Amino acid sequence: MSLIRRAEATTIPLPYVFPPSGSFDGNDGAWSTFIINIGDSGNGHSGQDFKVFISTSGSVPLIPIQASWCDEPDQLTCAKSRGVQPYQGNQDLGFQSSASSSWKQYGIYNLNLPTNVNYLSDSQPNASYGLDTVGLGADSSASPQIASQLVAGITTEGFFMGTFGLSTAPTSLGSSGIDTFLTVFNTYNNTPSLSYGYTAGAQYHNKGVLGNLILGGYDQSRFTSGVQISMPDQRNSSLVVGVQSIVVTPDKNFDTNVYSLTSEGFYALIDSTLPYLWLPQSVCDSLANIFQLTYDSKTFLYTVNDTSHTRNLKQNATISFKIGNTANPSNDFTSIVLPYAAFDLQASFPIYDNATRYFPIKPSPPGYYVLGRTFLQEAYLVVDYERGNFTVAPANFSDPLPSSHIVTIYSPKHLPPQSKHSGPNTRAIAGIAVGATIFVLILLLAAFLLWRNRRERPKEEKVLEIDSAAAGPDVKAHRISELATPNLPPPRFSSQGYFGDQAKPPLVEPILEMESPPAVLELESPPLSDASRRSDGQYFDGHFGSDEERMEGRLAGVGVHELPGDDSMFQVQGQHFEPIVRRSGASPQESPRTEDPGH
Repeated sequence: MSLIRRAEATTIPLPYVFPPSGSFDGNDGAWSTFIINIGDSGNGHSGQDFKVFISTSGSVPLIPIQASWCDEPDQLTCAKSRGVQPYQGNQDLGFQSSASSSWKQYGIYNLNLPTNVNYLSDSQPNASYGLDTVGLGADSSASPQIASQLVAGITTEGFFMGTFGLSTAPTSLGSSGIDTFLTVFNTYNNTPSLSYGYTAGAQYHNKGVLGNLILGGYDQSRFTSGVQISMPDQRNSSLVVGVQSIVVTPDKNFDTNVYSLTSEGFYALIDSTLPYLWLPQSVCDSLANIFQLTYDSKTFLYTVNDTSHTRNLKQNATISFKIGNTANPSNDFTSIVLPYAAFDLQASFPIYDNATRYFPIKPSPPGYYVLGRTFLQEAYLVVDYERGNFTVAPANFSDPLPSSHIVTIYSPKHLPPQSKHSGPNTRAIAGIAVGATIFVLILLLAAFLLWRNRRERPKEEKVLEIDSAAAGPDVKAHRISELATPNLPPPRFSSQGYFGDQAKPPLVEPILEMESPPAVLELESPPLSDASRRSDGQYFDGHFGSDEERMEGRLAGVGVHELPGDDSMFQVQGQHFEPIVRRSGASPQESPRTEDPGH
Protein backbone atom coordinates (compact mmCIF):
# COMPACT_ATOMS: atom_id res chain seq x y z
CA MET A 1 0.00 0.00 0.00
CA SER A 2 1.09 3.58 -0.61
CA LEU A 3 2.20 5.40 2.51
CA ILE A 4 2.61 9.11 3.23
CA ARG A 5 5.93 10.39 4.46
CA ARG A 6 6.03 12.04 7.88
CA ALA A 7 6.30 15.59 6.48
CA GLU A 8 3.05 15.16 4.52
CA ALA A 9 1.11 13.15 7.08
CA THR A 10 -2.30 14.51 8.04
CA THR A 11 -2.80 12.23 11.06
CA ILE A 12 -0.54 11.02 13.85
CA PRO A 13 -0.39 7.21 13.98
CA LEU A 14 -0.85 5.11 17.08
CA PRO A 15 2.08 3.23 18.65
CA TYR A 16 2.77 -0.16 17.06
CA VAL A 17 2.36 -3.03 19.53
CA PHE A 18 4.85 -5.73 18.55
CA PRO A 19 3.48 -8.92 20.14
CA PRO A 20 5.90 -11.57 21.48
CA SER A 21 5.96 -15.07 20.02
CA GLY A 22 4.40 -16.54 23.16
CA SER A 23 7.30 -18.88 23.93
CA PHE A 24 10.61 -18.82 25.81
CA ASP A 25 13.61 -19.96 23.76
CA GLY A 26 17.41 -20.01 23.73
CA ASN A 27 20.45 -22.14 24.50
CA ASP A 28 21.76 -19.79 27.22
CA GLY A 29 18.56 -19.44 29.24
CA ALA A 30 14.82 -19.16 28.64
CA TRP A 31 14.03 -15.85 26.93
CA SER A 32 10.85 -14.38 25.53
CA THR A 33 11.20 -14.19 21.73
CA PHE A 34 9.57 -12.20 18.92
CA ILE A 35 8.90 -13.25 15.31
CA ILE A 36 10.10 -11.45 12.18
CA ASN A 37 9.80 -12.58 8.57
CA ILE A 38 12.47 -12.14 5.90
CA GLY A 39 12.23 -12.29 2.12
CA ASP A 40 9.57 -12.46 -0.59
CA SER A 41 9.21 -15.22 -3.16
CA GLY A 42 7.32 -12.88 -5.47
CA ASN A 43 3.69 -13.46 -4.51
CA GLY A 44 3.74 -10.81 -1.77
CA HIS A 45 3.19 -13.02 1.26
CA SER A 46 5.81 -15.69 1.57
CA GLY A 47 8.51 -14.41 3.90
CA GLN A 48 10.43 -16.92 6.03
CA ASP A 49 9.71 -16.68 9.77
CA PHE A 50 12.31 -16.54 12.57
CA LYS A 51 12.04 -16.33 16.32
CA VAL A 52 14.53 -13.70 17.46
CA PHE A 53 15.67 -11.76 20.52
CA ILE A 54 15.48 -7.99 20.76
CA SER A 55 18.80 -6.13 20.56
CA THR A 56 18.74 -2.62 22.02
CA SER A 57 22.10 -1.77 20.41
CA GLY A 58 21.95 -3.73 17.15
CA SER A 59 20.91 -2.00 13.93
CA VAL A 60 20.92 -4.96 11.49
CA PRO A 61 18.61 -7.99 11.83
CA LEU A 62 20.71 -11.13 12.40
CA ILE A 63 19.16 -14.39 11.19
CA PRO A 64 20.53 -17.96 11.28
CA ILE A 65 21.69 -19.63 8.08
CA GLN A 66 22.60 -23.30 7.75
CA ALA A 67 25.60 -24.20 9.92
CA SER A 68 27.58 -27.44 9.79
CA TRP A 69 27.98 -27.56 13.59
CA CYS A 70 24.20 -27.46 14.17
CA ASP A 71 23.50 -31.20 14.21
CA GLU A 72 22.43 -32.08 17.78
CA PRO A 73 20.32 -34.11 18.13
CA ASP A 74 19.89 -33.72 14.37
CA GLN A 75 20.05 -30.88 11.86
CA LEU A 76 16.31 -30.22 11.64
CA THR A 77 15.78 -30.16 15.41
CA CYS A 78 18.85 -27.98 15.91
CA ALA A 79 17.68 -25.49 13.27
CA LYS A 80 14.27 -25.28 14.92
CA SER A 81 15.89 -24.58 18.29
CA ARG A 82 17.75 -21.67 16.62
CA GLY A 83 14.41 -20.06 15.84
CA VAL A 84 14.13 -21.18 12.21
CA GLN A 85 10.41 -21.74 11.55
CA PRO A 86 8.85 -24.11 8.98
CA TYR A 87 8.71 -22.59 5.51
CA GLN A 88 6.16 -23.68 2.90
CA GLY A 89 5.37 -26.79 4.94
CA ASN A 90 8.97 -27.89 5.59
CA GLN A 91 11.48 -27.30 8.36
CA ASP A 92 14.38 -25.35 6.88
CA LEU A 93 17.95 -25.39 8.16
CA GLY A 94 18.25 -21.60 7.99
CA PHE A 95 17.47 -18.60 5.84
CA GLN A 96 17.19 -19.49 2.16
CA SER A 97 18.26 -16.36 0.28
CA SER A 98 17.80 -18.15 -3.04
CA ALA A 99 14.07 -18.49 -2.32
CA SER A 100 13.61 -14.73 -1.98
CA SER A 101 13.07 -12.67 -5.14
CA SER A 102 13.98 -9.48 -3.22
CA TRP A 103 17.38 -10.63 -1.90
CA LYS A 104 20.40 -8.60 -3.04
CA GLN A 105 23.77 -10.03 -1.98
CA TYR A 106 26.50 -7.66 -0.81
CA GLY A 107 29.22 -9.83 0.67
CA ILE A 108 30.74 -11.36 3.78
CA TYR A 109 31.73 -8.98 6.57
CA ASN A 110 32.93 -9.34 10.14
CA LEU A 111 30.46 -8.77 12.93
CA ASN A 112 31.86 -5.76 14.73
CA LEU A 113 32.53 -6.93 18.30
CA PRO A 114 34.84 -5.54 20.99
CA THR A 115 38.20 -7.31 20.83
CA ASN A 116 39.14 -6.42 24.43
CA VAL A 117 36.29 -8.49 25.87
CA ASN A 118 35.55 -12.23 25.79
CA TYR A 119 32.32 -11.40 23.99
CA LEU A 120 32.05 -14.67 22.06
CA SER A 121 34.15 -17.81 21.96
CA ASP A 122 34.58 -17.07 18.26
CA SER A 123 36.64 -13.87 18.41
CA GLN A 124 36.14 -12.90 14.75
CA PRO A 125 32.74 -14.14 13.57
CA ASN A 126 31.47 -12.99 10.20
CA ALA A 127 28.11 -12.83 8.46
CA SER A 128 26.70 -12.80 4.94
CA TYR A 129 25.18 -9.36 4.28
CA GLY A 130 22.49 -8.44 1.81
CA LEU A 131 19.31 -6.44 1.28
CA ASP A 132 15.88 -8.02 1.61
CA THR A 133 12.33 -7.39 2.75
CA VAL A 134 11.85 -7.42 6.54
CA GLY A 135 8.44 -7.79 8.18
CA LEU A 136 7.18 -7.67 11.76
CA GLY A 137 5.45 -10.74 13.15
CA ALA A 138 4.79 -14.05 11.45
CA ASP A 139 4.36 -13.99 7.68
CA SER A 140 0.77 -12.96 6.90
CA SER A 141 -1.25 -10.30 5.12
CA ALA A 142 -1.20 -8.27 8.38
CA SER A 143 2.58 -8.15 8.63
CA PRO A 144 3.98 -4.70 7.83
CA GLN A 145 7.10 -4.91 5.64
CA ILE A 146 9.99 -2.69 4.68
CA ALA A 147 11.87 -3.47 1.48
CA SER A 148 15.63 -3.19 0.95
CA GLN A 149 16.62 -3.60 4.58
CA LEU A 150 20.13 -4.72 5.45
CA VAL A 151 20.10 -8.30 6.79
CA ALA A 152 23.00 -10.41 8.12
CA GLY A 153 22.97 -14.21 7.92
CA ILE A 154 24.97 -15.75 10.80
CA THR A 155 26.55 -19.15 11.40
CA THR A 156 28.65 -18.43 14.51
CA GLU A 157 27.83 -20.51 17.58
CA GLY A 158 27.98 -17.36 19.72
CA PHE A 159 24.77 -16.07 18.16
CA PHE A 160 22.75 -19.25 18.42
CA MET A 161 19.50 -17.40 17.62
CA GLY A 162 18.88 -14.25 15.62
CA THR A 163 18.25 -10.70 16.84
CA PHE A 164 16.14 -7.73 15.80
CA GLY A 165 17.86 -4.39 16.40
CA LEU A 166 16.24 -1.21 17.76
CA SER A 167 19.17 1.12 17.07
CA THR A 168 18.72 4.13 14.78
CA ALA A 169 22.34 4.37 13.60
CA PRO A 170 22.34 3.78 9.80
CA THR A 171 24.83 1.44 8.17
CA SER A 172 26.91 2.43 5.16
CA LEU A 173 27.56 0.09 2.25
CA GLY A 174 30.51 1.73 0.56
CA SER A 175 29.19 5.17 -0.39
CA SER A 176 25.53 4.37 0.23
CA GLY A 177 23.71 4.57 3.56
CA ILE A 178 20.86 2.36 4.73
CA ASP A 179 18.61 3.43 7.57
CA THR A 180 17.49 0.92 10.19
CA PHE A 181 14.05 -0.67 10.33
CA LEU A 182 12.90 1.51 13.24
CA THR A 183 13.93 4.70 11.40
CA VAL A 184 12.19 3.81 8.13
CA PHE A 185 9.12 2.50 9.95
CA ASN A 186 8.77 5.93 11.55
CA THR A 187 9.63 7.83 8.36
CA TYR A 188 6.63 6.30 6.62
CA ASN A 189 4.28 7.35 9.41
CA ASN A 190 3.83 3.98 11.09
CA THR A 191 4.80 5.27 14.55
CA PRO A 192 4.19 8.67 16.17
CA SER A 193 7.86 9.14 17.06
CA LEU A 194 11.30 7.56 16.92
CA SER A 195 10.96 5.81 20.27
CA TYR A 196 10.07 2.54 21.97
CA GLY A 197 9.31 0.85 25.28
CA TYR A 198 10.78 -2.58 26.03
CA THR A 199 11.30 -5.17 28.74
CA ALA A 200 12.68 -8.68 28.17
CA GLY A 201 10.09 -10.51 30.31
CA ALA A 202 10.87 -13.19 32.87
CA GLN A 203 9.97 -16.86 32.86
CA TYR A 204 10.37 -17.14 36.64
CA HIS A 205 7.57 -14.62 37.40
CA ASN A 206 3.84 -15.46 37.43
CA LYS A 207 4.40 -18.76 35.58
CA GLY A 208 6.11 -16.85 32.80
CA VAL A 209 5.76 -13.15 31.89
CA LEU A 210 6.43 -12.45 28.21
CA GLY A 211 8.49 -9.58 26.84
CA ASN A 212 6.86 -6.29 25.91
CA LEU A 213 7.80 -4.09 22.92
CA ILE A 214 5.93 -0.94 21.86
CA LEU A 215 7.26 1.08 18.90
CA GLY A 216 6.43 4.79 19.25
CA GLY A 217 5.29 4.54 22.85
CA TYR A 218 5.32 2.36 25.96
CA ASP A 219 3.08 0.22 28.15
CA GLN A 220 2.49 2.11 31.39
CA SER A 221 1.15 -1.02 33.08
CA ARG A 222 4.50 -2.82 32.83
CA PHE A 223 6.65 -0.58 35.04
CA THR A 224 6.76 1.80 37.98
CA SER A 225 8.42 5.22 38.07
CA GLY A 226 12.13 5.27 37.21
CA VAL A 227 14.98 7.61 36.36
CA GLN A 228 15.50 9.51 33.12
CA ILE A 229 19.00 9.51 31.62
CA SER A 230 20.43 11.59 28.78
CA MET A 231 22.22 9.89 25.89
CA PRO A 232 25.99 10.59 25.61
CA ASP A 233 25.54 13.24 22.90
CA GLN A 234 23.63 14.05 19.73
CA ARG A 235 25.73 11.68 17.63
CA ASN A 236 25.81 8.82 20.13
CA SER A 237 22.48 7.30 21.16
CA SER A 238 23.94 4.47 23.25
CA LEU A 239 22.03 3.55 26.39
CA VAL A 240 24.82 4.33 28.85
CA VAL A 241 23.92 4.45 32.55
CA GLY A 242 25.78 5.16 35.74
CA VAL A 243 25.94 2.12 38.03
CA GLN A 244 26.26 3.86 41.37
CA SER A 245 26.33 0.71 43.51
CA ILE A 246 25.68 -3.04 43.54
CA VAL A 247 24.39 -4.59 46.76
CA VAL A 248 23.62 -8.24 47.60
CA THR A 249 20.99 -8.84 50.27
CA PRO A 250 20.48 -12.45 51.45
CA ASP A 251 17.35 -13.67 53.19
CA LYS A 252 17.70 -12.52 56.82
CA ASN A 253 16.88 -16.02 58.06
CA PHE A 254 19.94 -17.25 56.18
CA ASP A 255 22.40 -14.37 56.57
CA THR A 256 21.84 -11.03 58.32
CA ASN A 257 24.69 -9.32 56.44
CA VAL A 258 24.28 -7.00 53.46
CA TYR A 259 27.17 -7.03 50.96
CA SER A 260 28.22 -3.94 49.04
CA LEU A 261 30.23 -4.99 45.97
CA THR A 262 31.44 -1.59 44.75
CA SER A 263 33.68 1.02 46.31
CA GLU A 264 32.90 3.46 43.49
CA GLY A 265 30.46 3.67 40.61
CA PHE A 266 31.09 2.98 36.93
CA TYR A 267 29.39 3.46 33.56
CA ALA A 268 27.82 0.57 31.68
CA LEU A 269 25.92 0.05 28.45
CA ILE A 270 22.44 -1.50 28.55
CA ASP A 271 22.39 -4.02 25.70
CA SER A 272 19.93 -6.88 25.38
CA THR A 273 21.78 -8.61 22.49
CA LEU A 274 23.26 -11.25 24.82
CA PRO A 275 22.30 -12.28 28.38
CA TYR A 276 25.61 -11.56 30.10
CA LEU A 277 26.61 -8.79 32.47
CA TRP A 278 30.22 -7.70 31.89
CA LEU A 279 31.30 -6.32 35.27
CA PRO A 280 34.52 -5.28 37.04
CA GLN A 281 36.70 -8.20 38.06
CA SER A 282 36.30 -7.35 41.75
CA VAL A 283 32.51 -7.50 41.45
CA CYS A 284 32.66 -10.87 39.70
CA ASP A 285 35.00 -12.20 42.40
CA SER A 286 32.59 -11.09 45.13
CA LEU A 287 29.59 -12.64 43.38
CA ALA A 288 31.53 -15.87 42.83
CA ASN A 289 32.27 -16.02 46.55
CA ILE A 290 28.72 -15.21 47.71
CA PHE A 291 27.02 -17.64 45.30
CA GLN A 292 29.82 -20.27 45.26
CA LEU A 293 30.46 -20.08 41.52
CA THR A 294 33.16 -21.88 39.52
CA TYR A 295 34.82 -20.13 36.59
CA ASP A 296 35.14 -22.17 33.37
CA SER A 297 38.08 -20.82 31.36
CA LYS A 298 36.95 -22.67 28.21
CA THR A 299 33.49 -21.12 27.97
CA PHE A 300 34.28 -17.98 30.02
CA LEU A 301 31.22 -18.75 32.16
CA TYR A 302 30.66 -19.07 35.91
CA THR A 303 28.99 -22.43 36.51
CA VAL A 304 26.86 -23.52 39.48
CA ASN A 305 26.99 -27.10 40.79
CA ASP A 306 24.07 -28.82 42.51
CA THR A 307 25.38 -28.15 46.03
CA SER A 308 25.82 -24.44 45.35
CA HIS A 309 22.43 -24.22 43.67
CA THR A 310 20.68 -25.76 46.68
CA ARG A 311 22.48 -23.34 48.99
CA ASN A 312 21.63 -20.37 46.75
CA LEU A 313 17.94 -21.25 46.80
CA LYS A 314 18.01 -21.21 50.62
CA GLN A 315 20.04 -18.00 50.64
CA ASN A 316 17.38 -16.40 48.37
CA ALA A 317 19.51 -13.30 47.86
CA THR A 318 18.70 -10.30 45.71
CA ILE A 319 21.17 -8.20 43.74
CA SER A 320 20.30 -4.49 43.60
CA PHE A 321 21.70 -2.17 40.94
CA LYS A 322 21.44 1.53 41.77
CA ILE A 323 21.13 3.25 38.38
CA GLY A 324 21.49 6.97 37.71
CA ASN A 325 22.53 9.52 35.12
CA THR A 326 26.07 9.58 36.51
CA ALA A 327 28.29 7.02 38.24
CA ASN A 328 28.53 9.25 41.31
CA PRO A 329 25.94 8.88 44.09
CA SER A 330 22.96 11.19 43.65
CA ASN A 331 19.36 11.60 44.72
CA ASP A 332 18.15 10.99 41.16
CA PHE A 333 18.31 7.22 40.75
CA THR A 334 16.28 4.04 40.51
CA SER A 335 16.98 0.60 41.94
CA ILE A 336 16.66 -2.49 39.74
CA VAL A 337 16.43 -5.51 42.03
CA LEU A 338 17.13 -8.95 40.55
CA PRO A 339 16.35 -12.12 42.49
CA TYR A 340 18.59 -15.17 42.34
CA ALA A 341 16.10 -16.70 39.88
CA ALA A 342 17.09 -14.03 37.31
CA PHE A 343 20.65 -15.41 37.33
CA ASP A 344 19.69 -19.09 37.59
CA LEU A 345 20.20 -19.95 33.90
CA GLN A 346 21.10 -23.10 31.96
CA ALA A 347 23.49 -23.32 29.00
CA SER A 348 23.08 -26.15 26.51
CA PHE A 349 24.41 -27.19 23.09
CA PRO A 350 26.69 -25.98 21.60
CA ILE A 351 28.02 -24.28 24.76
CA TYR A 352 27.79 -27.54 26.74
CA ASP A 353 26.78 -30.99 25.54
CA ASN A 354 24.45 -31.33 28.54
CA ALA A 355 22.39 -28.58 30.15
CA THR A 356 24.59 -26.84 32.74
CA ARG A 357 23.60 -24.22 35.31
CA TYR A 358 25.54 -20.97 35.03
CA PHE A 359 25.51 -17.44 36.45
CA PRO A 360 25.50 -14.88 33.57
CA ILE A 361 28.36 -12.59 34.60
CA LYS A 362 31.72 -12.06 32.91
CA PRO A 363 34.77 -10.08 34.10
CA SER A 364 35.67 -7.15 31.91
CA PRO A 365 38.57 -4.70 31.74
CA PRO A 366 37.99 -1.11 32.90
CA GLY A 367 35.72 0.89 30.61
CA TYR A 368 33.99 -2.08 28.93
CA TYR A 369 30.97 -2.81 31.10
CA VAL A 370 27.63 -4.08 29.80
CA LEU A 371 24.26 -4.86 31.40
CA GLY A 372 22.82 -7.57 29.19
CA ARG A 373 19.44 -9.21 28.69
CA THR A 374 19.45 -10.65 32.22
CA PHE A 375 19.22 -7.10 33.59
CA LEU A 376 16.21 -6.29 31.40
CA GLN A 377 14.19 -9.10 32.96
CA GLU A 378 13.60 -6.71 35.87
CA ALA A 379 13.93 -3.36 34.08
CA TYR A 380 11.70 -1.51 31.59
CA LEU A 381 13.24 0.86 29.04
CA VAL A 382 11.54 3.87 27.48
CA VAL A 383 13.83 5.21 24.75
CA ASP A 384 13.19 8.55 23.02
CA TYR A 385 15.77 9.08 20.27
CA GLU A 386 14.33 12.42 19.16
CA ARG A 387 14.80 14.01 22.58
CA GLY A 388 18.06 12.21 23.27
CA ASN A 389 17.03 10.54 26.51
CA PHE A 390 15.75 7.27 27.92
CA THR A 391 14.15 6.07 31.14
CA VAL A 392 15.08 3.01 33.20
CA ALA A 393 12.39 1.80 35.59
CA PRO A 394 11.65 -1.35 37.64
CA ALA A 395 9.43 -3.75 35.72
CA ASN A 396 6.02 -4.55 37.18
CA PHE A 397 5.19 -8.20 37.95
CA SER A 398 1.98 -7.90 39.95
CA ASP A 399 -0.07 -11.08 39.81
CA PRO A 400 -2.23 -10.91 37.84
CA LEU A 401 -0.69 -8.32 35.54
CA PRO A 402 -2.91 -5.27 34.95
CA SER A 403 -4.47 -4.58 31.57
CA SER A 404 -2.17 -2.93 29.04
CA HIS A 405 -2.08 0.86 29.08
CA ILE A 406 -0.39 1.93 25.86
CA VAL A 407 0.87 5.52 25.99
CA THR A 408 1.93 7.50 22.92
CA ILE A 409 5.26 9.32 22.75
CA TYR A 410 4.70 12.15 20.29
CA SER A 411 7.50 13.55 18.18
CA PRO A 412 8.48 17.06 19.33
CA LYS A 413 7.91 18.16 15.73
CA HIS A 414 4.42 16.68 15.50
CA LEU A 415 2.75 17.26 18.86
CA PRO A 416 -1.04 17.27 18.80
CA PRO A 417 -2.67 20.64 19.73
CA GLN A 418 -3.49 19.60 23.28
CA SER A 419 0.13 18.54 23.88
CA LYS A 420 1.88 21.79 22.89
CA HIS A 421 3.88 23.50 25.60
CA SER A 422 2.21 26.89 25.10
CA GLY A 423 -0.55 26.01 27.59
CA PRO A 424 -1.42 23.55 30.35
CA ASN A 425 -2.56 20.10 29.47
CA THR A 426 -5.87 18.44 30.30
CA ARG A 427 -4.91 17.64 33.88
CA ALA A 428 -3.78 21.20 34.52
CA ILE A 429 -7.00 22.60 33.04
CA ALA A 430 -9.05 20.31 35.28
CA GLY A 431 -7.06 21.45 38.30
CA ILE A 432 -7.57 25.10 37.45
CA ALA A 433 -11.31 24.53 37.01
CA VAL A 434 -11.59 22.87 40.42
CA GLY A 435 -9.54 25.63 42.02
CA ALA A 436 -11.68 28.33 40.42
CA THR A 437 -14.86 26.65 41.68
CA ILE A 438 -13.53 26.52 45.24
CA PHE A 439 -12.45 30.15 45.00
CA VAL A 440 -15.95 31.25 43.91
CA LEU A 441 -17.52 29.29 46.77
CA ILE A 442 -15.19 31.01 49.25
CA LEU A 443 -16.17 34.42 47.88
CA LEU A 444 -19.87 33.57 48.14
CA LEU A 445 -19.42 32.38 51.71
CA ALA A 446 -17.51 35.54 52.59
CA ALA A 447 -20.22 37.71 51.04
CA PHE A 448 -22.92 35.86 53.02
CA LEU A 449 -21.02 36.29 56.31
CA LEU A 450 -20.48 39.99 55.59
CA TRP A 451 -24.18 40.48 54.84
CA ARG A 452 -25.21 38.67 58.02
CA ASN A 453 -22.78 40.64 60.21
CA ARG A 454 -24.11 43.92 58.85
CA ARG A 455 -27.67 42.91 59.77
CA GLU A 456 -26.75 41.79 63.30
CA ARG A 457 -24.35 44.64 64.25
CA PRO A 458 -25.42 48.17 65.25
CA LYS A 459 -25.22 50.61 62.35
CA GLU A 460 -22.46 52.65 64.01
CA GLU A 461 -20.16 49.58 64.26
CA LYS A 462 -17.53 49.48 61.52
CA VAL A 463 -17.40 46.27 59.54
CA LEU A 464 -13.96 44.77 58.92
CA GLU A 465 -13.14 43.99 55.27
CA ILE A 466 -12.20 40.47 54.22
CA ASP A 467 -9.04 40.08 52.07
CA SER A 468 -8.82 37.22 49.59
CA ALA A 469 -5.96 35.92 47.41
CA ALA A 470 -5.62 33.46 44.54
CA ALA A 471 -3.94 30.24 45.68
CA GLY A 472 -1.53 27.75 44.23
CA PRO A 473 1.06 27.83 41.44
CA ASP A 474 0.24 26.37 38.06
CA VAL A 475 0.92 22.68 37.75
CA LYS A 476 2.10 21.26 34.46
CA ALA A 477 2.33 17.51 33.90
CA HIS A 478 5.02 16.07 31.67
CA ARG A 479 5.19 12.96 29.58
CA ILE A 480 7.86 10.44 30.48
CA SER A 481 9.85 11.54 27.43
CA GLU A 482 9.75 15.21 28.51
CA LEU A 483 11.24 15.07 32.00
CA ALA A 484 14.03 17.52 32.73
CA THR A 485 17.34 16.32 31.42
CA PRO A 486 20.19 16.19 33.96
CA ASN A 487 23.11 18.49 33.32
CA LEU A 488 25.81 15.86 33.60
CA PRO A 489 25.48 13.06 31.05
CA PRO A 490 27.80 10.08 31.00
CA PRO A 491 31.06 10.58 29.12
CA ARG A 492 31.35 9.74 25.43
CA PHE A 493 32.81 6.57 24.09
CA SER A 494 36.37 6.82 22.87
CA SER A 495 39.18 4.67 21.58
CA GLN A 496 40.38 4.41 25.20
CA GLY A 497 37.30 2.43 26.14
CA TYR A 498 33.59 2.26 25.42
CA PHE A 499 33.00 5.13 27.79
CA GLY A 500 36.19 7.16 27.50
CA ASP A 501 37.70 9.09 30.41
CA GLN A 502 35.36 8.29 33.28
CA ALA A 503 37.09 10.61 35.68
CA LYS A 504 36.21 13.73 33.68
CA PRO A 505 32.81 13.44 32.06
CA PRO A 506 32.13 16.34 29.68
CA LEU A 507 29.64 19.03 30.57
CA VAL A 508 27.08 19.57 27.84
CA GLU A 509 23.74 21.31 27.58
CA PRO A 510 20.64 19.18 28.20
CA ILE A 511 19.48 17.38 25.05
CA LEU A 512 15.77 17.91 24.42
CA GLU A 513 15.75 17.14 20.70
CA MET A 514 18.10 15.44 18.31
CA GLU A 515 19.37 18.50 16.47
CA SER A 516 21.94 16.60 14.49
CA PRO A 517 21.73 13.11 13.02
CA PRO A 518 23.29 10.05 14.64
CA ALA A 519 26.34 8.43 13.27
CA VAL A 520 26.33 5.97 10.38
CA LEU A 521 27.72 2.48 10.68
CA GLU A 522 29.94 1.81 7.71
CA LEU A 523 30.70 -1.50 6.07
CA GLU A 524 34.18 -1.38 4.64
CA SER A 525 36.30 -3.52 2.43
CA PRO A 526 39.69 -4.42 3.98
CA PRO A 527 40.30 -8.19 4.18
CA LEU A 528 39.95 -10.05 7.43
CA SER A 529 43.68 -10.42 7.80
CA ASP A 530 44.21 -6.65 7.85
CA ALA A 531 44.03 -6.32 11.63
CA SER A 532 45.17 -2.72 11.58
CA ARG A 533 41.81 -1.68 10.20
CA ARG A 534 39.91 -2.71 13.36
CA SER A 535 38.96 -0.37 16.17
CA ASP A 536 39.05 -1.99 19.60
CA GLY A 537 36.56 0.47 21.03
CA GLN A 538 33.73 -0.55 18.74
CA TYR A 539 30.73 -2.59 19.72
CA PHE A 540 28.27 -4.81 17.89
CA ASP A 541 26.88 -2.85 14.91
CA GLY A 542 28.89 0.21 15.84
CA HIS A 543 27.21 1.28 19.08
CA PHE A 544 30.35 1.48 21.19
CA GLY A 545 31.29 4.98 20.15
CA SER A 546 32.20 7.03 17.10
CA ASP A 547 35.26 6.13 15.06
CA GLU A 548 36.60 9.40 13.69
CA GLU A 549 38.61 7.77 10.96
CA ARG A 550 36.80 7.21 7.66
CA MET A 551 37.90 3.99 6.04
CA GLU A 552 38.29 3.87 2.30
CA GLY A 553 37.25 1.14 -0.06
CA ARG A 554 34.17 -0.42 -1.54
CA LEU A 555 32.74 -3.87 -1.58
CA ALA A 556 34.95 -6.37 -3.30
CA GLY A 557 33.25 -9.58 -4.33
CA VAL A 558 32.39 -11.93 -1.49
CA GLY A 559 35.61 -11.64 0.46
CA VAL A 560 35.57 -11.16 4.23
CA HIS A 561 35.23 -7.52 5.26
CA GLU A 562 34.88 -5.66 8.54
CA LEU A 563 32.00 -3.73 9.99
CA PRO A 564 33.49 -0.61 11.61
CA GLY A 565 32.05 1.97 13.96
CA ASP A 566 29.46 4.69 13.48
CA ASP A 567 30.62 7.85 11.74
CA SER A 568 28.64 9.44 8.92
CA MET A 569 25.37 11.19 8.14
CA PHE A 570 22.00 10.11 9.54
CA GLN A 571 20.54 9.67 6.06
CA VAL A 572 22.44 9.43 2.81
CA GLN A 573 20.69 11.13 -0.07
CA GLY A 574 20.47 9.01 -3.16
CA GLN A 575 19.78 5.72 -1.29
CA HIS A 576 16.34 4.70 -2.49
CA PHE A 577 13.99 3.02 -0.02
CA GLU A 578 11.01 1.13 -1.28
CA PRO A 579 7.79 2.14 0.48
CA ILE A 580 6.61 -0.01 3.33
CA VAL A 581 3.98 -2.42 2.10
CA ARG A 582 1.80 -4.91 3.82
CA ARG A 583 1.47 -8.43 2.62
CA SER A 584 -1.33 -8.68 0.01
CA GLY A 585 -2.61 -5.15 0.54
CA ALA A 586 -3.29 -5.47 4.25
CA SER A 587 -4.78 -2.61 6.17
CA PRO A 588 -2.75 -0.89 8.89
CA GLN A 589 -2.75 -2.46 12.30
CA GLU A 590 -5.29 -1.11 14.75
CA SER A 591 -4.05 -0.29 18.24
CA PRO A 592 -5.93 1.05 21.25
CA ARG A 593 -6.12 4.83 21.07
CA THR A 594 -4.41 6.60 23.91
CA GLU A 595 -4.15 10.15 25.08
CA ASP A 596 -1.00 12.19 25.49
CA PRO A 597 0.66 10.90 28.70
CA GLY A 598 1.08 13.02 31.75
CA HIS A 599 3.63 12.37 34.45
